[in-house]
Amino acid sequence: MTTLSFENRDMLYSLSWYMSARQTALRAALSFRTQLSVTDQMDMRLHYSGYFLNLVAATELFRETTSLQPNTFETQLYSRLVFDGFQDGEANYSYIRELRNAVVHRGLNITSALHIDGNFPMVLAEPKVQNQSRKKTFVAFDKYLLHIIEKCESVVGSVMLDCLNAAGIFEAAVDVEATAAEYRDAIKQSHAMPDFARAMALATEFKPEWAEAAHGSAMTKLREALAPCNATKPSLS
Repeated sequence: MTTLSFENRDMLYSLSWYMSARQTALRAALSFRTQLSVTDQMDMRLHYSGYFLNLVAATELFRETTSLQPNTFETQLYSRLVFDGFQDGEANYSYIRELRNAVVHRGLNITSALHIDGNFPMVLAEPKVQNQSRKKTFVAFDKYLLHIIEKCESVVGSVMLDCLNAAGIFEAAVDVEATAAEYRDAIKQSHAMPDFARAMALATEFKPEWAEAAHGSAMTKLREALAPCNATKPSLS
């Protein structure tokens, strides 16, 4: 059985955080109804922005990971992030990446224009975004931001899951001895633990099943985080 490296383990835990945070952001974004107060408008902007910040951060983490082999994420993402009338997956990905960059680096308000469907605010997607040098322009692959999100949800998480399965990540075992050593080092270096608690923790025998149970729980959470969000317009309420 393959042993999971600390580098891959930490990457997986970060991936789980980003994808969980994107779920939370979308859930909050979909909760708004008219009439929107000024505070509601600010919060809605924050949560829709947060969705793309975390989604793109997760994709970049995956794209930049060299320790995960095989890693065909970018190739699979570009080949599967294609839709009717928008067959260039790389350009579609570049749109959401540059949308995120515009939010982070230029303060773009991605909820500045919307239509009202019943009492639900349907945010219009930014029609075009440019890269930082403004030499390249990428167009939205749907009219409404929620439909952009729905299309992202239909592809991104499943590509990640397929790549992790191909790399045997979920079958890999944790290195119990190395984990125990890491645990002891963390206790010794903790700036939060009082001395009596540190002494008690170091005197407690580290049991292998602790590491296995913690990792198993983390992998369950990762699978849940990779699951597609429900990005359809909520029913009238």
